[in-house]
Order: sequence, then structure tokens, then C-alpha cells
Amino acid sequence: MEERYLHALDSVSLTEVVKEEYRNYQIYTLMDRAIPYLQDGLKPGQRRILFTLWKNQSKGLMKVSSATGLVLTLHPHGPASVESAIVNMAQDYTFSNNYPLIDKKGYFGERMETAPAASRYIECKLGKMTEFLLFDDMNQVDMVPNYDEKVMEPVCLLPKLPIMLMNGAEGIGTGFSSVIPSFHHSDLVNSIIQFIETGKAKKLKSYVHTYKNKIEVDEKGRLVFGMKFEEIHGSIYITELPRGYDAAKVYRYLTKFIDEDYIKDFIDSSVNNDIKIELIFKKGQQPKLEDVIKKMSTASTLVPNYTLISERGVRIFNAPEEIIEIFGAKRLEVVKRRYELMVEDLEKKIRQNNEIIRFIKEKEYEVATKSTNRKSYVEYLDKKKFTFAEYLADMPIYRMTKEEVEKRQLMVKDDSASLKEFDKIAKSKTLVEKKLIEELREVDEKLTAWMKQRDTEKANQQKKIEKESGKKKVKRK
Repeated sequence: MEERYLHALDSVSLTEVVKEEYRNYQIYTLMDRAIPYLQDGLKPGQRRILFTLWKNQSKGLMKVSSATGLVLTLHPHGPASVESAIVNMAQDYTFSNNYPLIDKKGYFGERMETAPAASRYIECKLGKMTEFLLFDDMNQVDMVPNYDEKVMEPVCLLPKLPIMLMNGAEGIGTGFSSVIPSFHHSDLVNSIIQFIETGKAKKLKSYVHTYKNKIEVDEKGRLVFGMKFEEIHGSIYITELPRGYDAAKVYRYLTKFIDEDYIKDFIDSSVNNDIKIELIFKKGQQPKLEDVIKKMSTASTLVPNYTLISERGVRIFNAPEEIIEIFGAKRLEVVKRRYELMVEDLEKKIRQNNEIIRFIKEKEYEVATKSTNRKSYVEYLDKKKFTFAEYLADMPIYRMTKEEVEKRQLMVKDDSASLKEFDKIAKSKTLVEKKLIEELREVDEKLTAWMKQRDTEKANQQKKIEKESGKKKVKRK
């Protein structure tokens, strides 16, 4: 088929120009900015941020503005979008991230006031959970040149769990949008294991960390996030808010009931994820809890739309279980290839050690004293059929000992045993499945322990703040 270029034609209709340019722009916005990828659940900008932080782990915590500068070597869209993406991936309040991929220091926003501090005042580094979730199989990741072809960047990473299902994802491109709810890591692990064992993924239920209300599903399949009311010591409180409600929105909502003369006022004592808004009624006019719920209760909805970028372009899924099945099949390939690569590495290592043993035993190092230069010595070793001639030519003389030979023989013995084991796994579908299930259960345990530790630290920090604020009140009195 002959290719046609608009700039090479004598004349072209405006309609054709608009269609061609619009199509190119649509593909660009979908593939390079707006929609997460099926393989790793990340948008290109998020992937570039995580890859950059991974490469710069030795720097520890760095200013978000500094991290943005490093990411811009891969990302062509300016600093504002990078800063925003870093903050979004680090936030950990309700409805932001169940599993933040970036660790933070400083004010990154909270549930009632989501705006963060300026990027020059806040710090970030690669998140703890990415250590056991994201970068274990980098030798299998395809790399391509960045936008100016100066450095390499990954096409897609190979996470052990689907990140877009762990944290949820939203994106709007030209002609397509994606709205993916979040799920609990243990449910994802169990669903993948069931797929491996039976060929069918286990049904998933949406989960939002620290959300205290039950997530309902209406007749249209929408997720419903309601407001929660509780009576505490005779007073009525709002103790949970719907998705998308921050301080400004909830204050506007409650002000309507003040205008209607249903409530007199409200007192917001919310801290971080703990919502506590006391409703003040006129003296002697406090209604029952059931009446307040009936009058004031509200909810927000989320319509799931599982649109992702696959190897063949935009793909729309009907349910998260379909994503799990494709992801699980891919993980089986990754685990199998991991052991194949380990076999290749061990075979190379065994060949190298056997050559070192032969090199020392046959005293080939003595020929070096008679060679004109290093090049002629390497050529001599090549003729003697040493495949690691360059390495052998650089071996120091103090290693040409019986002890070195014994050490290398022991290494060959150990590596041969490992080679046999890994080769057996790589060639067995059952053993690959078993290894993947073991890996998934290990990830489940680590994530559970990590979440428990994080929640405990937050609770202790909150108690410390409350204790200190209590002491200050006493001193003022």
C-alpha cells in the first residue's frame, strides 16, 4: 500500500487535514499521557517518575522540584505535570492511594485540604513497597530511546500485582476515558491464584483503605460511596464522607441546611483521615439519628470504565477479572523467563569457572611473559579455544594458585546443582505455576505487614499530636 503524506500533495481538503491531525493527536494523548497501560497499570509519566527515582535511590529523600528536574530528561511535557504526578502518587489519605508508590516528607495534602505545599518545600523518594513489587525483573524490561534519543527508558515495567487495580486509576483522553476503582491486595492475590489453579479469576469487590462505610453497588453497576452519621455522647456527628468531598464541598453542603434552618451550625474536628463533624441543632430541637440520616444523607457514585492501553492499542474490559486473567497469564511468562535467564547466567558462569580452572592447571599464564603484548596474548588464548580470553588475560598473578582452583571447583559444583534445579523449573508448567503462587503469597504477606506498620505509625503519631495539644490547652488555663 502506497503511503500518502499531506505535505507532499498539490492540494488537500480541509476536512482531510483536520481528520488526519485529530487522529494523530488522539493517538498521542491516549498512548503517551492519559490512559494507563495494561502491562504495568501505569501512565507513561508515572512510569518515568518511578524509573527515575529507582535509578537515583542512592540520593535518598530529594525535593520534589529536584526530582522533577531529573524526570524531565525522559518526560517532554513540562514540570507542572510531573510535580502533580509525583504528589498524586505520594498521597495516602482516603480515596487517594491505597498503596502509595512514593514515600513523602512534608505536606502533600490531606483529605479535607488536598492542595500540597510548594514543590521546593516537600521531599520524596521511591516508596518502600516498590522494593518488593516493581523492579525485580528489570532484565526482562524492554528499553527504548527517550523523546530526544539521549537516554533509554522502559516501555513497560513488570509489577507483581496490577497497580491500576491496587490504587485505582482515572484518565481522560480524546475519545476515551478510564475510571478504574481500587481493590485490596489480598483479594487481587487470591484472584490471580484462583486463575492459575482453575483458569478463572475470583470475583473482586472494590476496596478503599481507611474508608469506614460499606461500598454499595447499585442496579446500574455504579459504586456508591455514602455519608456516615453516628451519635456520640448524645451529639450527632458526620464520621465519613462520600468520595470527592473535601472541606470546601462539605461546608457548602452543610451550609444549605443552615440556610434551611435545619441545623444551627457545625464544628469540624476532622484530622487527616478521621472525619468528625459535629452537627449543632437549636436548643431542644435535636432530631433522632434516623431522621438526620434521612434528611441529610448524600452519596457520590463511581462508574467503572476499564479502559487500558494494550499492545494492540486501546482496549475496553467489562470487569476487573478480565484484567486479572491477562495479568496472571503474563506473570506466568515472566516467571518462566526469569528461570530461563537464570539458567543462561549459570551456564555462562560454569563455563567461565571451568576455563579458569583449566587456565591455571595448564599454566597458560606463563605464556604471558613471552608474549609481545596483551593483544598477542589474547590471540594465543583464542587459539587455545578459551572463550573468556579477555577476562583471563586480566587475571592477577596472585590468583594462579591451587586454592583458587579448589574454590572454582566448589563454585562449579554449587552452580551445577542450581542450574539443574532452575532448568527443571523453567521446563515445567506446574513448577512455574507453583513458583508464581509462592511469589504472590510472599508479596501478600509483605504488603499486609507494611500496611499494618504504616497504620500503626500513623495512629501513634496522631496520639502524640493529641497529647501535645492537650498539654498546651492545660498550660493556657
